[in-house]
Amino acid sequence: MKKLISLLLVVMIALSCVLCGCGSNTDPVESNEVLVSNDKYRTFYQIWIGSFCDSDGDETGDFEGIISKLDYLNDGDPNTGDDLGVDGIWLSPMMPSYSYHKYNVEDYFDIDPEFGTLEIFDKFMAECDKRGIAVIIDLVVNHSANNHPYFLNACDELREGKEDGYAQYYNFREGSDTNHTRRVTDTSYFYEGQFSSEMPDWNLSYQGTRDYFEDVVKFWLDRGVDGFRLDAVKYFSDDHTDGIEFMTWFYDMAQSYNPDVYMVGEDWDSAGAIYEQYKSGIDSFFNFKFGDTSGEYVIVGRSGNTQSFVKALKKYNDNIKKRNELAINANFLTNHDMVRVSNSLEDYEQKFAASLYLLSPGNSFTYYGEEIGIEAPNTTNDASYRTAMIWDNDNLPNIYVNGVAEVEPNALGGVKQQLEQEDSLLNTYRRIIRLKNQNPEIARGEITEILDSNDPYVGGYYIEYEGEKLLVIHYGGDETLELEVTDEMLKNAEFRGGVVASNPEEYDATAEDWNVTFKKGVLSMPPMSTAILKAN
Repeated sequence: MKKLISLLLVVMIALSCVLCGCGSNTDPVESNEVLVSNDKYRTFYQIWIGSFCDSDGDETGDFEGIISKLDYLNDGDPNTGDDLGVDGIWLSPMMPSYSYHKYNVEDYFDIDPEFGTLEIFDKFMAECDKRGIAVIIDLVVNHSANNHPYFLNACDELREGKEDGYAQYYNFREGSDTNHTRRVTDTSYFYEGQFSSEMPDWNLSYQGTRDYFEDVVKFWLDRGVDGFRLDAVKYFSDDHTDGIEFMTWFYDMAQSYNPDVYMVGEDWDSAGAIYEQYKSGIDSFFNFKFGDTSGEYVIVGRSGNTQSFVKALKKYNDNIKKRNELAINANFLTNHDMVRVSNSLEDYEQKFAASLYLLSPGNSFTYYGEEIGIEAPNTTNDASYRTAMIWDNDNLPNIYVNGVAEVEPNALGGVKQQLEQEDSLLNTYRRIIRLKNQNPEIARGEITEILDSNDPYVGGYYIEYEGEKLLVIHYGGDETLELEVTDEMLKNAEFRGGVVASNPEEYDATAEDWNVTFKKGVLSMPPMSTAILKAN
């Protein structure tokens, strides 16, 4: 391990350093070029379609609404700095369904009329393509709706005593047991529906089911989709299906149509269980150990104990690479099933947590509205985690989710208000993402070493990729850190940029002096900040 030669804590930042590296007065984040991604490594943005933007006044978001806001996400010019800078979108379920959440799919080959048509979806895909945005869609493979034609046909046939037709597509059994507790009306047959009676589980071991989903995958890939978020992969395994074998088949099948297809699976299980899922060969599984309001990113965003964080991150990345050397960690704070992070963290803590997850190796997933600190109106109802995106606090959207979530002004301001505030949460997100995109090694590289430090609030890791070496340092202390960076630590270190989460007024400092700086080999970091250095 590299030895930390000098670690001095001081109260004030050296006034002679102003956003500089090696004496320059230029902020590298403003001057460095952004790399446009042409691989699977992306900065994703999760859109809950019905809540994002309503184009026609029917109180439900739609694809035309998303199209109207694409420039907010990515304006097509990576170096303007006038957009959020994301280059990937994960869409919530969008196929026809009678539920507001669309996780019980009636037809896998269409768009729900609430959101638009296939033609409008094609228009959306074309606009994303112009901007270099990769699109993955939420694909519900574990179960269908109970009014899916195949399930209705199966039930009709079972009433006639026929078990060798459509019934093979689902998990039926005569007589109930632990797994089969949903009864088919007017029969002695029961079916597996692990989520509800409205969501009968597909029989994923049946070749007919696999043929069906092969058609589904090909249909959406032909429309330009770049990949899939696989819902509820934990439940793929049952008494006659090996979930890992199924995912291996599914991924290989999709690759036969698009070798560059990207997949990320959802499994809320323990870290050890997620490690095993990587044996399937699928690119990514969401890192639930680090996500959610009880995960590492939020805990460290609040506590500032970054030394333990970087050690845990390296351990996690090492373990997924042992199962799949091509594994891409999937980092996030919260998603549509979780209480929003702003319900747990203050403004500056959210900024620090954003630096932690966005600048971790792998892909990042930002839940819509997280970048402006939207709060859930309550913590007991899923719909409250999926409220309308607030574009302007003075002009609130007419969107209601499942008829229960009220639309109220956002405490930190809407997009319009935060764009006008230099140090807003939104502008901090924009800076972090730009810094990430300027340094492709961050997402693609391996954590090779941990910075040696005797301070629990100093956490650093070395990332190496294609002969390049970076040092990412997160500092969570409450006094300014000055760190001498020697050649032993990082040879001919170049300052690539920094992000500050803390508010200067709380430390009796001015905004002009409250920056991460690097001058004459000394790195100066205010409380709750991040710095990136590169070897030359």
